[in-house]
Amino acid sequence: MEQTVQMVTLKEASSRTGISYDRLRKMCINRQIVHIRAGSKFLLNWERLVDYLNTGEQGEVNCER
Repeated sequence: MEQTVQMVTLKEASSRTGISYDRLRKMCINRQIVHIRAGSKFLLNWERLVDYLNTGEQGEVNCER
């Protein structure tokens, strides 16, 4: 069975979590949360973000620039 990764924009993650857009952006820049950049946009791995928010731990983070 193939598992699909759900990627969300900062705006969508902000509305789902209640964390401000700016704070999520800073977390990406500081490599605190898993993300990729698509042009000037940050896309967050939703499942990994939820895990991070629930545990407060990063584990191994691969953040691409």
